[in-house]
Amino acid sequence: MPAALHSARPAADSPAALAQVLAMVMATHSEIDASEVRMLEAMDAFNRIGLSEPAFLKIAGECRSGTCHDLARHEWLHGDDLEAIDQILDQVQDTHHRLLLCRLAGCLITADGHVREVERSLYDHMLLRWGYTRSSVSRAMIAARVH
Repeated sequence: MPAALHSARPAADSPAALAQVLAMVMATHSEIDASEVRMLEAMDAFNRIGLSEPAFLKIAGECRSGTCHDLARHEWLHGDDLEAIDQILDQVQDTHHRLLLCRLAGCLITADGHVREVERSLYDHMLLRWGYTRSSVSRAMIAARVH
């Protein structure tokens, strides 16, 4: 994965940066999963991150064939994956954006009814990198439903 790191990175906290995080989570599957796209539609994710669905799917395709192409082949995260993953995660600095992405990613990894180890590892790494726990994300999800 590191060979693809030389591609242009989006501006911090831009819609493209947010999309790359979700695209990275989706890249743990060999193909774009229709259940994940439907889940993102149902959660109004495209609007919430500020991109149209076609623009998001373009970024997802680029991520899948570029920076994140190896994730679908792994059962767990490899050391080589972490540098690229961290660069994608570090492009999102706003706390509200990070929490939104954690909530959406948590839904993404369960969208097909089966959580693969690489999905769980990626999600756990994302939480750790950003200073969240599964409990803190769950509490945020509950609070969002109340408001």
